[in-house]
Parts: sequence; C-alpha cells; structure tokens
Amino acid sequence: MKSKIIKVQTLTKEAFAPFGHVLMLNPGQPLIKPDPPQFTDRMPFSVDDGEAEFVYALLERREFKFSSMERHLKVTQGFFPLYGGPAIITVAPATDANDLESLPSANSVKAFLLESYTAFVINRGVWHGMIFPLEEKFGYILATRQQTTDESLSPLYDGDVQIRNLETTFEIML
Repeated sequence: MKSKIIKVQTLTKEAFAPFGHVLMLNPGQPLIKPDPPQFTDRMPFSVDDGEAEFVYALLERREFKFSSMERHLKVTQGFFPLYGGPAIITVAPATDANDLESLPSANSVKAFLLESYTAFVINRGVWHGMIFPLEEKFGYILATRQQTTDESLSPLYDGDVQIRNLETTFEIML
C-alpha cells in the first residue's frame, strides 16, 4: 500500500467549492435578513428517494491516518459541529456515479480544518473520509437521508453508502 501525507488547508468557501458548500459568518457581506434572528449565510440541502433526518454523532480523537473514503449519490450531507473544538475533514472530488469502481486519485484528496463555528454540506458523489477531532471528543449534527443512515449500519457495495479503500494510507499533517 502506498503512503501520502496531506497538509491541512484553511476551510474557505472558495477552496471547498469543488466539494460542497461552507456555511459561516461572512464579515463584510450584506445580511440575508437583518432583523433578529439575523441570517448571515445559507446553503442547499437535498434528499432523493427517502426522508431527511438529523443524527447526533459523536467521535473520539484518533490517529490522523486513513485509507478508505465513502460517497453518497442520493443525498447531500450536512455537518454541523456542536462541541469539541476544531476538527479535520477529508474530501476528494466526485467520480463517475455510474461506475462503482471509479475512485478519486490519491493526489486529489484534500484535508481542511473545520472550526467549531463553521458548518458544511458535501455535494452528492463527493468522496469523504471520517472527521478527525483535535480534542478528545467531538459532537456534531449530521443532516442526511434516513435510508443512508440505515445503510451505514451495514454498508452496501452499490447502495447509497459506497465505501472504498483507496489503496493509499493517508497521513494528515497540521
């Protein structure tokens, strides 16, 4: 198995645009709704063939290494940090949705620093890895599709939860 070091980048709307949307306070930008509560930003979220749901997810800090990623073709997924400080997220561009063996190249995998006051949505088909907390514990709300959550309990090869080993061990460097 090959090895590759990935340097963590700052999570900005521009840098993350190929993978999805970042929801954040935009200093200097006009407010969407200026009256309380003020609306400062928005992002799309969509679900096919099922019901949307919110899942309370918990993670513990672990070694900053991975070799597998997953994608979903029937849902965008939203990640909304609750506690536990910053974390690292990993993503790779979407590949051919009709080809179950179409994987992202090792050179296309990116790592971003997710601050606790920022949320993001991953586009359909975008590959993503686990979230790597910097603190001992990290809690977040996952906006997803109920059937996708159910498939996550026993992942399917060709369902909406497509998990693949990229044949490379990625090590994240802060």
